[in-house]
Amino acid sequence: MTSNTRSNVRHTVVILLCIMVVFVGAMVSRILRTPDAGVPQVAPDRAELQELGVFIHPVPRLLQPVEVINEQGQPFTTTDFIGRWNLIFLGYTHCPDICPTTLALFKQLRAGWQTGELARIRYVLLSADPERDTPQRLRDYLAFFHPDFVGLTGRVEDVDQLAKQLSSLFAKVPQADGDYLVDHSANIMIINPAGQYVGFIRPPHTVKQIKRAMEMLAAAN
Repeated sequence: MTSNTRSNVRHTVVILLCIMVVFVGAMVSRILRTPDAGVPQVAPDRAELQELGVFIHPVPRLLQPVEVINEQGQPFTTTDFIGRWNLIFLGYTHCPDICPTTLALFKQLRAGWQTGELARIRYVLLSADPERDTPQRLRDYLAFFHPDFVGLTGRVEDVDQLAKQLSSLFAKVPQADGDYLVDHSANIMIINPAGQYVGFIRPPHTVKQIKRAMEMLAAAN
């Protein structure tokens, strides 16, 4: 092999090595820029969330299959939560205080986001009184707050199963007149666009508190 040939070989090898370095560098850069599905790129500030009264599970929880009925009388399953953020409140239409207050707060939140991912939040009232809260009753009640709000009811055992998956409970409280109220959890539950139970927001609730918490969670998703 002549010196010129050896020189040409070395030159070719150097070029190939340079091409490989550029290719590998591009691949690494692409991987670093591409978010993994379901893995937050920026971890939310848990200390700030805690100050806001927000409890976030270390790992989002996948909901087990359960079917209830929405305010239109149509089946609604846990997979229907997929595709957008969901804020869920366990309450009922005969509730005298906290339920209408929370739904009024939901109305303010919805009006506050005009564009972007959070403008598509699904606001849900999960009935703690499925025996009285028919789809029609929920539809009429929610219309006072916003026609897009979703109501969920169904068989008591199905509603109970869904509520428990969301760390929530409800129970009848008989009254002297033969009627009853319902004791129920007052947290606002958060489900992410992957259909996973992320955590909950403790009362007392304010628009500013929930707005800040959801903006932090959406940025980290």
